[in-house]
Amino acid sequence: MELSINIANILGRYPLKTAAELYRQAGFTACDYSLGDMVSDSCPLNSDNWREAAAEIRRTAEQAGLPINQTHAPFTFRHWDDSATYRDVIYPRLCRSVEISALLGARVVVMHPLHHFVYHGHEQEIFEANMEFYRSLIPLCREYNIKVGVENMYQVDPRRKHIVFDTCATKEEFVRYIDTLDNEYMVACLDLGHVGLPLQDDEAQDFIRALGHDRLQALHVHDNNYRGDDHNLPYFGRMNWPEITRALGEINYSGDFTYEINANLLTTMDDAFVPVGMRYMADVGKHLIDLINAGRKLS
Repeated sequence: MELSINIANILGRYPLKTAAELYRQAGFTACDYSLGDMVSDSCPLNSDNWREAAAEIRRTAEQAGLPINQTHAPFTFRHWDDSATYRDVIYPRLCRSVEISALLGARVVVMHPLHHFVYHGHEQEIFEANMEFYRSLIPLCREYNIKVGVENMYQVDPRRKHIVFDTCATKEEFVRYIDTLDNEYMVACLDLGHVGLPLQDDEAQDFIRALGHDRLQALHVHDNNYRGDDHNLPYFGRMNWPEITRALGEINYSGDFTYEINANLLTTMDDAFVPVGMRYMADVGKHLIDLINAGRKLS
């Protein structure tokens, strides 16, 4: 199991080579590379030389000793509801992100479901749209030998400004998505920090057990206080990490342990102290992996 970090959380401060070297020295063994910049026309991955740009990213990460295990497809496009923009810009870039992820060496590209709709009252309509969307990516996954990780989401009520249910926000719907797709290239990426944000009784460990070994093949690991999508380091929120790791051990989880945390822990540190903060982050991850492995022995 790789201990992976979402390296984008520090790229505003350091170039990729430096960031990868620092995280490797801290104890991380892989990194999650965000393709979020692909929402911008000026992103090199949208240029005519996009394959060369991807090759350079991979070369830089691997030379620093921190290979890319997972990516995140872009998702903050504007005008999702405009059919022409979706057809001519958004969908082609999402497809390209699959090939780019394979070129980067990733095993899983995390792809948000189509969820730019009002969810409540439109569940079946959204489900059908997503089945068509994800199935359209299967030939690309097969060609480039990479899996798509379906992620569980949440929405914010536009009037009341509180978190409400969205696509795959219940364990039953998440299981339905993966089982209906029923393809080796479509797997679940459980965002642990998204669980519990809507008003629900289920915890992350309940989702883990419901998804089970075969469906659950990727993670976004972070903590929160059950009120906001905080993306905190584990133990900096209120989630039950002994139970989460126990559940991962019980299902014999075989994916990687991939953080998706913000850089708040590091932002106040001077450059000389940043490696200490990174080692602490890695030590927390190593401890949690140890707990997962201990759970395997008990199950």
